[in-house]
Amino acid sequence: MNTAEITQISLGLGTIAFGTFLGAIGNKLVAINAQTKWKWAFYILSMISILAGILFSFLYFESTFKYYLTVTLLLTSGILLLIFTRKALDKKFVYRTIELDPIINSFTSLSDKSEIKLFGGDLDFFGNAPVDMDQNRQYGYLKSLKFRKISIICEEPRNPLTKIRYGKILHEMNCVELKFYNPDEADLMIRGRMKTLNGVEKLMIYSKIESGKYQTIETDTANSNGALYNNIWKLVWSLANKISDQQKQEYTKLFSGN
Repeated sequence: MNTAEITQISLGLGTIAFGTFLGAIGNKLVAINAQTKWKWAFYILSMISILAGILFSFLYFESTFKYYLTVTLLLTSGILLLIFTRKALDKKFVYRTIELDPIINSFTSLSDKSEIKLFGGDLDFFGNAPVDMDQNRQYGYLKSLKFRKISIICEEPRNPLTKIRYGKILHEMNCVELKFYNPDEADLMIRGRMKTLNGVEKLMIYSKIESGKYQTIETDTANSNGALYNNIWKLVWSLANKISDQQKQEYTKLFSGN
């Protein structure tokens, strides 16, 4: 075996090892469904493959089957890797407020209608005053889907406007169950929804990163992050204070008299 053959075998083994490594990284990134800088390795590799195919076709043209196969493999694999990276690894996770409504509504629509769970705050994402809520796309769409149960973890209202907002929700969706947590002692720092689709619990979690911009994570309980958020929900729900009948009457009365 000469030096050229040893070099060729070594390059082949190195290429296989590198491809296997990137394949493992790609599977991991798809599984955790998160943005990382590893995506650039896939972009670079795809561009190298495409450029190599183009250069090879211009500089080393041969009318042979092996030549055509090599060029086709380089171009095809590069293009497919570029598409995969763009679609699966380079998803958009940061949205302006106005962009969230259709994303959240789309997530909510593909759901079993038995129950949906909401991480709230003071529920101002539904709008502030009742007139705002009537025009709010999230609120209107959630109401139209007619879930049998809507469980919401939220803050206990501290002012009349928030109580009116809660009263409208309770009046118009009698499937809603509210429970209160205390953000002064343990702020959840997250907003989002949990649904069940074909027996699998799925989550969309979003957090505020700056004024008017939110970062989202969509996952399910098969993922470690999804399982963690699901356990957080169960823990907080079990410890949260259930709304009393007196509070329900107070809030709905304030709404009715508004």
